[in-house]
Amino acid sequence: MIRIDRVRAPLAKDLAETFSTAQIMGPLVVVPLMIIIGYPVGFLLAIRSAPDAMNSLKDFIASFPASAVPAIPGLTSAGRVAYIGVVYLFAGFFLIVPVMVSTVIAANSFAGEKERRTLKGLLYTPLSDAELVFGKIGASFLPAVGFAWVCFAIYTGIVDVLGAPIVGEVFFPTANWWALVVLLVPTVSLFMVTTVVLVSTKARGFQEANAIGGSVVLPIIGVVAAQAAGLMVLSTEVIAAVSFVFAFLDAGLLWVIVRAFRRSRVVSYLP
Repeated sequence: MIRIDRVRAPLAKDLAETFSTAQIMGPLVVVPLMIIIGYPVGFLLAIRSAPDAMNSLKDFIASFPASAVPAIPGLTSAGRVAYIGVVYLFAGFFLIVPVMVSTVIAANSFAGEKERRTLKGLLYTPLSDAELVFGKIGASFLPAVGFAWVCFAIYTGIVDVLGAPIVGEVFFPTANWWALVVLLVPTVSLFMVTTVVLVSTKARGFQEANAIGGSVVLPIIGVVAAQAAGLMVLSTEVIAAVSFVFAFLDAGLLWVIVRAFRRSRVVSYLP
């Protein structure tokens, strides 16, 4: 049986190392914040300063069903563009934040400790294999989800301040974004973390684990591309369905990694 108090030990250790490593935390904070702040500010200010310039997006906007935008009194074409842009178009791109954070931190779990030659001591602790794995997964999962929620709060503030005058009312966050941050962000983050941690147990170093684990992001890119091309609308129902699929995959991956992880195998990959 897994004891939560024993899982806290590797979890706390990894969290402390992650937040004290500037080489990891720097890019993980700066790049997502540039995306989260830069996109809505640039997009909404462009609409407010030159609404006629948004005519180039009319074909893209027309691809969205009428039901995608609620009946807002006095909604102009510029307001419709602003609503679809911040509510639907950016929803897929927002997933890049937890994916990026979880991939890098998870790659630094086993693989990073191999490079720092600190993993062997951890493997000889009285923790069970499952407790060690869950501690490593939690240390990557919690920062990824937590930082994504912080970015969501920042994005909400920007959209409400700059977008409300264009749309005509405070409209954000919407139901599909609540589903995104409450359901899809955690399930996608856990999928990335478990996959990369599994890779990290066999990778020789951080860069190798990060590169291999990065290939797992392709399904997420597919969702982003489909959303940007107008082939799929990330409605509340769609997000809930995708979250269910990822939750099913998460359960399978957790079962696989707990069954497959053996300290003796990890030791054989140590430098």
